[in-house]
Amino acid sequence: MPKMDHLLVVGLILFGSLFLYSEGAFAMHPDLVIPETVEMKHQACQDILRLAEKYKVEGIFAKDITEGKTSCTRMDLAAALALLTEKMAETALKQGTAAVDRADLVLIADLKEELRAEMLLVNTRAFQQRNEELGTRLTALTKNISLSGGLVGVLQGSIGNKPKDYADVVGRGDLVFNFKIADNTIAVIDVEATGGDGIDRKIASFSGLNGVAGSTGDRVRFRQAWVEHSAWNDRLILTAGKIDLTNYFDANAVANDENSQFLAKGFVNSAVLGAPEIGPGARVQLKLAEPLVVSLGYGSGDADSADILDHGFGIAQLDYKAKLADREGNCRVYASVDGSLPALDPATGLPQGAKLKEKNAVGFGLSLDQQLTDTLTVFARYGQRDRDAYTTHRAWSVGGQFLGLLPGRKADVLGFAYGQIQAAGSLADSQEKLAELYYKLQLTDRIAVAPVVQYLINPAGSSGADNVTALALRTQVSF
Repeated sequence: MPKMDHLLVVGLILFGSLFLYSEGAFAMHPDLVIPETVEMKHQACQDILRLAEKYKVEGIFAKDITEGKTSCTRMDLAAALALLTEKMAETALKQGTAAVDRADLVLIADLKEELRAEMLLVNTRAFQQRNEELGTRLTALTKNISLSGGLVGVLQGSIGNKPKDYADVVGRGDLVFNFKIADNTIAVIDVEATGGDGIDRKIASFSGLNGVAGSTGDRVRFRQAWVEHSAWNDRLILTAGKIDLTNYFDANAVANDENSQFLAKGFVNSAVLGAPEIGPGARVQLKLAEPLVVSLGYGSGDADSADILDHGFGIAQLDYKAKLADREGNCRVYASVDGSLPALDPATGLPQGAKLKEKNAVGFGLSLDQQLTDTLTVFARYGQRDRDAYTTHRAWSVGGQFLGLLPGRKADVLGFAYGQIQAAGSLADSQEKLAELYYKLQLTDRIAVAPVVQYLINPAGSSGADNVTALALRTQVSF
């Protein structure tokens, strides 16, 4: 039997057999009730640190947490427990089950029961990153169901857009339900309500100035609904259902969320990624080694099609987690094939979207992020796709975020980015350029306000168009 299968079996025996003896075990540790955030002196943190030292687990908590610079959240504790469990199973595999104390297993079971909501999503890393403020603040409704959510509002207006400037308000709310189906299987449903069109309907651009606005009109919908199963100690993860492929591909630590990071769509993902709208699809993630992950994804190119295999979008990605001077960094390289049909104008029959012709068009790109200091993280993106199949075929962007710029405001974030998008052929005579600056004021643990400034040069690649300044105020509440 392969080592991975041995490890899985031993882990299941250790923690499965524990429940024969642990009924009501949490009452043994009443001091392990855990609030939303704790300091390292909290009993739960100290117990985890003690077990980490005992079973020789390094890096159980982030450096900022162990040094007392930031508090430890319930999700941090859940992630630490997942790592600790894996290492204890490895110890049992190498040295026998007697090498793991039963009292330690009871303690871990108690902690996991207290953190049962957070444990539901502890292994869905891509989902946590994409829904930073929605997917990690979990409130347990029942033992197997938890809820998180958020509200985002954006007031945005333009300056210099001739013949007329525009202003609009966009509101968006999400309720994310997480269901534990089995020990290694979860289901997630994201119910979204959106109102307001945003100023993009009046200001033509390749970048998209408001990533929160979404489609036209007021609407309530099931934004996502998927099932995820993990195997081989989470080395293999399978996700299927109504999914957003950008949750898993072209991710970035500082430029991937319009709700809490950059507002423009061109900085949330590459402007030439070409991923389809949220719809039927699947992804497979395989961890080849601790820093190396391979992912494959497929989505229907036409979410309204009866046959999801028609005109689909496929993508493959290689993720490598690197460290520069002991600071975290990520490199993601992907290649895609887009077989979707061009969207046609009902009146003229001509293409009206990004794709110009029916073709299995290829593309590739990379996304980089690197922490340089305790407070500064930078990013870079590049993407390219078939010149003759799209209105735009090349895009790049760079920028970063700075934490705690002002004294006494260590949770505030300053973000800055600049990017260019090149149209294909003779569709435009210049490259569109966009700069964005935001400052997110973290008023409380759950409320943030961010003024945003954007400067758009050569909108839609037209050198004759007026440059536009857009000012926005974004508010965010998570619960």
